[in-house]
Amino acid sequence: MEEAYRPRALRVMAEYMDDDPVWDSDVDHVGPVVLDDLGVSPTLTRRLQAWNERYNRPPLTKPRFGREEAKAAWLEEGLRLAYALQNELPDIEISCFEDGDRRPVRDRRGR
Repeated sequence: MEEAYRPRALRVMAEYMDDDPVWDSDVDHVGPVVLDDLGVSPTLTRRLQAWNERYNRPPLTKPRFGREEAKAAWLEEGLRLAYALQNELPDIEISCFEDGDRRPVRDRRGR
């Protein structure tokens, strides 16, 4: 029996979609993943979905976050979620696309 595919690296990345905002980085599997299929807790999955909903909420004609403080808080929440995802999936390299730092979060702990 063939073993089920398991990604090696994932990115937390907001997008205009209703899917889980986590993307496979493998060139043969690029695209959003279903966190439930990877064993991510329902609580963390809901938190990630709520974070992505905040990205999708405003109309395109208005600034996405309004004040810079709101954007900074949203970015920080995305990084916290990436750390939480790394804790739940220790065998997969997790990064956070939104803050521009492409290093895996496990290499950024204690920053």
